[in-house]
Amino acid sequence: MPTEAAHSVSLSLSPGLARELVAAAAAAPSIHNTQPWLWRLDAGGLTLLADGSRRLAVTDPEGRQLLLSCGAALCNATLALRARGLVPQVTILPDGDDHRADPLATITVAGQRPADGAERALSDAIPLRRTDRRPFDGRPLPAGAVARLRAAAEAQGAWLTALTDPDLRVQVNVLLSRADWIEQHDAAYRRELESWIRSEPAPDGVPRGAVVAAGATRQAEFPMRDLDPAAPADPPPASEPGVERPGVLLIGTDADTAADRLRAGEAMQRVLLTATALGLAASPMSQAIDVEGLRDRFRATTGGLGQVQMILRVGYAPAGADPLDPTPRRGVDEILTTGD
Repeated sequence: MPTEAAHSVSLSLSPGLARELVAAAAAAPSIHNTQPWLWRLDAGGLTLLADGSRRLAVTDPEGRQLLLSCGAALCNATLALRARGLVPQVTILPDGDDHRADPLATITVAGQRPADGAERALSDAIPLRRTDRRPFDGRPLPAGAVARLRAAAEAQGAWLTALTDPDLRVQVNVLLSRADWIEQHDAAYRRELESWIRSEPAPDGVPRGAVVAAGATRQAEFPMRDLDPAAPADPPPASEPGVERPGVLLIGTDADTAADRLRAGEAMQRVLLTATALGLAASPMSQAIDVEGLRDRFRATTGGLGQVQMILRVGYAPAGADPLDPTPRRGVDEILTTGD
C-alpha cells in the first residue's frame, strides 16, 4: 500500500466517470448471470440498489445471493475508482435485513492518491475474470496463493479458509451432492433455471452453449451445480479417467445481516480478481448453502466457523485451454440513472 496519505480534495463523480465505474461494476458475477443491481448518480454520490425483479424466488428466496452479487459489483466499482487515482469513501447502508427498497451502499470521492501495483492488478483483472466450470488440471494450490486469497477476503472484512482436511472434504461433498439432488428433483427450481438459459443472444442469463460446455462428463471429488434443466434428474456416472480434486475455499462472515452479506460479496469478488491475477481459475459451488435447510447443517459440519457465504472451487485450467468468452452484460443505460 502507498505510504503517502490521500490528498483531501473536494471531488464529485462526473456522469462520465460514473458510467465508467458502473461499466466495471457490471462485469461482476451473479448467480445465473441475473445481474441484480441498479445504480443512481446524484449529488450524494453513486448509490447501489438491489434490482428485486431479478431475485431468484426459488433458488434465492431470502435474497442472500442477490446481496453477494451486489457486493461483488460494489467491489469492482471501488477498484475502478482506485485505478483512476481516486480514493473511494464507501458507506454500507443496510442496518437491518430488508434490502428490497432501501439503498445498499454509496460511493463518494474522499481524495486523490495514486493506485499501487496490487490495486492496478486487481482493476486490470476485472474484464478478464471468468467463471470457469471446466475440469482443472492436477496442480495443487500453492500455499502462497492461498495466503494471497485469504488476505484479499480479509481486506473486505470477511474470512477465508481452505478446505484441506480429508474428513471435512468428505462431509462437504455429501452436502453438495445432497443439495444437487434436491435441486435437480425440484420442478420449480428447474423451471426457474430454464427461464435464465438463453438460446439466442441476450444481455443477461446463461448462454445455452456455455451450459452444454460446462456439462461435459467428468469425475470430480465435488459435484458442480448442473445448469442444464433438460438433463436427467439422475445423470449417468462419469467415465473420464482420473478424479479432479480442486482447491476448495470457504468465504464467510462472523454474522449474517444484510450488510454482512454485502461485504461477503465484496470479499468474494476481491478473491476472484486476485485469483485471476495469479493465473488461477475459479467457479462457485454454492448449492449446499443455497438450498433451504442445508445451510445450518453446512455450518455445523464446518465446525461453526461463522456464516459461510460462498464456496469456491479454485485451481488451474489445463495447459492450452482456450480462453473463455465473457458472458453478456446489461448496458450502462439500463442500470444507471441520474438524479437531480
